[in-house]
Amino acid sequence: MNFMPSRPSERSDGTILLTYEEVRRRIRDKRSYLLLGNGFSIACDPVFRYGSLYQAAVKAGLSRRAQLLFQRYGTNNFEGVMKLLDGSDWVARTYGLVKNKSSGMAEDLEVIKGTLVTAISSSHLETPGDIVDGRKTSTAKFLEPFHVVFTTNYDLLLYWVVMHAGDPPPFEDCFRADQDEPDVHYLVFSQRLKDKRGLLYLHGALHLYLHNGELRKHTWTRSGQRLTELIRDGFAKGQYPLFVAEGSPEKKLEQIQGNGYLWYCLDKLRNIESPLVVFGHSLGPSDNHISDAIVAARKLPTLIVGLHGDLNSKENQATRMRVQQIADRRAQLPGHPTPLQVFFYDADSAQVWANS
Repeated sequence: MNFMPSRPSERSDGTILLTYEEVRRRIRDKRSYLLLGNGFSIACDPVFRYGSLYQAAVKAGLSRRAQLLFQRYGTNNFEGVMKLLDGSDWVARTYGLVKNKSSGMAEDLEVIKGTLVTAISSSHLETPGDIVDGRKTSTAKFLEPFHVVFTTNYDLLLYWVVMHAGDPPPFEDCFRADQDEPDVHYLVFSQRLKDKRGLLYLHGALHLYLHNGELRKHTWTRSGQRLTELIRDGFAKGQYPLFVAEGSPEKKLEQIQGNGYLWYCLDKLRNIESPLVVFGHSLGPSDNHISDAIVAARKLPTLIVGLHGDLNSKENQATRMRVQQIADRRAQLPGHPTPLQVFFYDADSAQVWANS
């Protein structure tokens, strides 16, 4: 990525806005970390500016009964609600409680499946080839300085970029071949990063799914099928994607704590000890569990947050306020934690999806 030499600019309110070139210099020779949010995907293609999947399901005809399930288990927990409906329908049929060919539970399950399939079809690119190689190469270079990349996105873009970056890929993701069945078409969550470079999905991903308590990953290299096809085909087999969608931070955290992989990813964030760069993430109220994890990283010395567009927009002012609150909360922790330095940079200057 080539940038013209530049210097950080100071705004009238005293806020210093770094260029990404300056960010690179500040993290040079340091083990640094990256947190990506939905702004990363939107910067690739506006199709990822999707609305609430839950509201889409309601509009598609989700029954009032199923809506009550989401209210109880969280509007983010699609995987949990789908498995509950699937299992409950089986129990009802086994005990002769369902007389018709289709139960209300099965019907609601099909509505949810259809909503997710539609979302994947209409709100996701179909193949890595839909992004020109130059843009993927530019994004891969953006990832190069970082030891671990955390993301709250559950789409496939980051996975495609990492696979494009080299063979073997530069980042581990903790999934390996099943030791008992090494030739199957999926991979399983079976190891920790330890000291390796890694890619971690804080909110799960569309190509991850649970089977009999085992977390598996769809993979093109083993199946020869596109990931989007594998995901859609998986619905018919009860392979529901593991991802944390919209919802309250309390419900998100509850779902994360209930899954070993998701909890491992969040705990990894809670224990970083080197600079954290944030791109495309506003650290908003719905992701308070992410902010809490950053506060809890007692030895984290530096937080560098990207701002898109007008520095003084309402959105950026709110982000700046929340970042300052993170620093203030850190300072109040007992036991003399490492002071947290906060910086902001011009996210547009990173040129993440530029066509190199």
